[in-house]
Amino acid sequence: MGSELDVVSPFGPLDALAETAHRLYLDGYGERAIQACREGLHLCELAGDERTARYLQFVCGVALHQLGRAAEASEEAGHLLRRLGTGAEPVWRAKALALLAESRVDLGMTALAMDHLAEGQLIVTGQPIRTYDHLSATMSVALALNALALFEPADELMVQMLALTFPPARVRLNVAQEAAVLQVSWGAMLEVAGRGADAWPHYATALSRAALMRALALEVDYPEMHARAEAIEAFVLMRTGDTALAEGRLRPAMAAFRLREELAETQIARIALAMASSDAGHRTEAADLLAAVQRVSSSTQLDVWGLTALAVRARNAVQHDGRNEAADALELLAQISLSRLWEDRESRFEALQDRIQQREMAEQHERIGRAALVDPMTGLGNRRRLQQVLERPDQRFSAVLLDVDRFRAVNEEHGRDTGDAVLQRIADLLQRNVSDDDVVVRYGGDEFVVLVPATREATATAERLLEVVRKEPWLEISLGLRVTASVGLAGPASAAEALAAADAAREAAKRAGRDRLVVA
Repeated sequence: MGSELDVVSPFGPLDALAETAHRLYLDGYGERAIQACREGLHLCELAGDERTARYLQFVCGVALHQLGRAAEASEEAGHLLRRLGTGAEPVWRAKALALLAESRVDLGMTALAMDHLAEGQLIVTGQPIRTYDHLSATMSVALALNALALFEPADELMVQMLALTFPPARVRLNVAQEAAVLQVSWGAMLEVAGRGADAWPHYATALSRAALMRALALEVDYPEMHARAEAIEAFVLMRTGDTALAEGRLRPAMAAFRLREELAETQIARIALAMASSDAGHRTEAADLLAAVQRVSSSTQLDVWGLTALAVRARNAVQHDGRNEAADALELLAQISLSRLWEDRESRFEALQDRIQQREMAEQHERIGRAALVDPMTGLGNRRRLQQVLERPDQRFSAVLLDVDRFRAVNEEHGRDTGDAVLQRIADLLQRNVSDDDVVVRYGGDEFVVLVPATREATATAERLLEVVRKEPWLEISLGLRVTASVGLAGPASAAEALAAADAAREAAKRAGRDRLVVA
């Protein structure tokens, strides 16, 4: 049974301004929505209507992100966090963090995005959903998780929202739509990665949610959303081989909703129609549709639909020309690319769980009176300590990011107690080899950050840390144990910028063979 709504109005006296901007955004008029938000913000500030102002700030950020203007969206999310301050409702902080996370994913700042998501997810899952703001925050976090292909936690939130009965039908329709797109994306990613058997349960769930979309769209008289549901259904039908039924639904559906490039359903419909067109012998139409998908998708971080289009190109080529080297190469490229995305997704999932566990541990220790800024395992600063520094944009640092190489193998081959001892030893090495004014934190499960003030040169510090880890007598901990690290160095810049660049340099060090330093 769904939750009941708490009867507390979240809206300000100028809420009509936010409603207008939100409607423009939903109808696909992003630029007009941004303009309406900025004009409305000026009026709200004159009138002192902070409730409406924060809605407008959020809608502005979401519209900027949807238009591909990630840097501006990230900046807007930062403005919203500052507007909210320290005393705002937690769910509003979760909304702002989710927007910041999605924007930073597109900017390549994945590690920072994971931090924001861990905090946001803990906020929205901390109590039952009983308010519109909590529902909106939960959806924002779910979409940010989906942007990182973290389908499992995203879908857990979707299931909670689908069970609610208090929202009006139009809101429940939006939930059903996002939930259906998530499942069809999940299925497509699995199928193209060569895991077709695992894809079908997700396609079946997508059909169920698309049917709910159609029912709710009829209830609220929203023909475009009804057509988008039929596009999702047609895609699944094409994947199951029911071409005639799929095409019978697809062409009328595509004529009934505006094919906005930012809509997942636009790309879903194009891919399905490309398959149907190829089956009917219309190779040029099919090729044009797939090219349109790839043009749009190539700008995204997680290019599920672009890679699906690539796989369908291979499928269509085989259909008309038989097996040949070109078709095989296209198919293999799509499979390898999505397989790598899937592997990256698994790493991100583990990183998110680790961050959540660290936050839960930190909060537990805080509740019983222990220091809130210290990582309990290593005695180093924790993520809260790092966040304090990140929130001081006027200070500049160089960032050294040290990542223990193959730490999972250490745990598997030598045991978790040995793994813990390795982390504690590295923490001790860091503390003994940095300056007193450096900020040293445990950044993730096996990741450590040293922030060096811009007044000092950081290269020597990074080189020294790499060397002391390499030369430490690890056999004292476990027979056969060898530990090295990949180190990224960047800056000086603001702490957030230096950390993001150091994270990219660390990844480059790993790709280059590990046990080395890469300077951004």
